[in-house]
Amino acid sequence: NIDGRHNLACTTAIPKNNLEESFVAPLTFMNVLKDLVVDMSNFYNQYKVIQPFLKRKTPKKPGDKEYYQSAEDRAKIDGLYE
Repeated sequence: NIDGRHNLACTTAIPKNNLEESFVAPLTFMNVLKDLVVDMSNFYNQYKVIQPFLKRKTPKKPGDKEYYQSAEDRAKIDGLYE
């Protein structure tokens, strides 16, 4: 949570000439372990259950290239762990 908005600190741009202080806090929906360290167990449990990565139905053959995720496959995981 940066300045009251849910955001990742590593992806939030803070202008170099920013003279105002920024407020950084743990995300409000996560249990705080210490300071800004939060308990990620729920995230990892959800990740393990939904397996948000592509799995081949057939083994990869030598020379095969990557394949793209379909909109239908993406829809299965949207909103499950964000």
